[in-house]
Amino acid sequence: MKKASLILLIVIIQVSAFATHIVGGDITLKSLGSNNFQVTLRFYRDCSSGTAAFDNPITLGVYDKLTNAEAFQFNLPLISTQILALGDTCFTPTNLCVEEGVFLDTINIPNNINGYYISWQRCCRNNIILNIVLPGDAGMVFYTEIPNPAIGNSTPVFGSYPNAYLCNSQPNIQNFSAIDADGDSLVYSLSTPLNGNASAVTPIPTPSSGPYSLITWQTPYSASDMIGGTPVLSINSSTGILTANPVTLGIFVFAVTVEEFRSGIKIGEIRRDIQYQVIPCNTNQAPVFTSPSTNPTTYSIVAGDSICIPVKANDINSDWVGLSASSELFINPTTSSNTSFASDSAIANVQSTLCFESTCADIRDTPYKVIFYARDYSCYGTNTVTNIIYINVLSPLEGQLDKIIPNIFTPNNDGNNDFFKVNAKNINYCFDAFKISVYNRWGQLEFESDDFHFKWDGKNKQGMAQSDGVYYYTIEGNFKNNSFNYKGNLQLIR
Repeated sequence: MKKASLILLIVIIQVSAFATHIVGGDITLKSLGSNNFQVTLRFYRDCSSGTAAFDNPITLGVYDKLTNAEAFQFNLPLISTQILALGDTCFTPTNLCVEEGVFLDTINIPNNINGYYISWQRCCRNNIILNIVLPGDAGMVFYTEIPNPAIGNSTPVFGSYPNAYLCNSQPNIQNFSAIDADGDSLVYSLSTPLNGNASAVTPIPTPSSGPYSLITWQTPYSASDMIGGTPVLSINSSTGILTANPVTLGIFVFAVTVEEFRSGIKIGEIRRDIQYQVIPCNTNQAPVFTSPSTNPTTYSIVAGDSICIPVKANDINSDWVGLSASSELFINPTTSSNTSFASDSAIANVQSTLCFESTCADIRDTPYKVIFYARDYSCYGTNTVTNIIYINVLSPLEGQLDKIIPNIFTPNNDGNNDFFKVNAKNINYCFDAFKISVYNRWGQLEFESDDFHFKWDGKNKQGMAQSDGVYYYTIEGNFKNNSFNYKGNLQLIR
């Protein structure tokens, strides 16, 4: 009797040690044809404070999705275990350990127009979970839904196990995306974890049908705010990217559901129940801009002119940094084709250049606003800093013609500055009329043209080269239906 009692006590202790270490898991199916399916159950447990053996085998139930009637039960054997690597090159958590157990076998499932759900129940969760009531007596239901096996559908499959931790008081990004072999549409959502019939008294209950009970959220947590923080835990319904910014250290649980749609009709779903620990992580500082100045700067150019502005950011943490820009220049249909920003990335230092070639259509009363973003990507989330510049596109009539018309030229046929001309390409069509006249210092007309793209080679109308000296010119015409006159001088040097 004493020996039997001792054996029973040892068994109870072992079951209890294992039962409180459940971290999460999911069930997926792969169609093999002829109603045969490969069933995989991935079971995750906390191995930081114990190494009790996995259950082996485990018994799952298959139930009619409409009536909840049991179809059959089957066993899955444990085929592999491994300790998962947590963290990355940026940060490796200590005192965290997750072990994965993979259960796998092939079963035959009869046709059923109602479809099925498959489940396995197990207790218990970690005693110190913060966001649910009585976590040490709360079970877990591994659950998936499939359509009529005649369809031969495979469920979606989650990617690799995400990190088992979230960094406290920092933006966190986790990837819960799944792959569907059939190309069905997937919709992601957060859901309240299932509790089921498992308990500390009956940690491995006899398989039973649903509907299954839910865990009870511990105040102040809820289905709409599962772990606290601002913004709250959320998942992108299209990509499965989960974001969080928790502010309380501790252990939390939640579940991710992936619904599978074909031709707009839901045909199945998988669930991953998961436990995360919020821990303090090393903080990364945001990168800094070194060029242009961190104070807003205005660059002024005349329509038809171009400008290239070097943009540089430094990351003092030597994490991966990316540069990008958001601007009216890229949105405006007139200017976008004349604007380029070569986004780049590197370690520690990032250099890029914004180039803008203006046209007459870009002239307006207010400058264009350009916002540069330098993003530091690390395992703690993304830090972003911004820098703003302004580009003011001026009309040539705003006392700016002298900026695009030179005051010296050297017509000596050396291929350099041989012509007196307008140094702009894109504003001629803004002129309704244009005429330039060049005079020597005695007032004699030496050259004239009504072409905005004129070129004077320093010869008079008779083709004779003129001597060095100062010459005078006038420009008259109409600009956007406004008449104008402009006078200037230039020096001819051979």
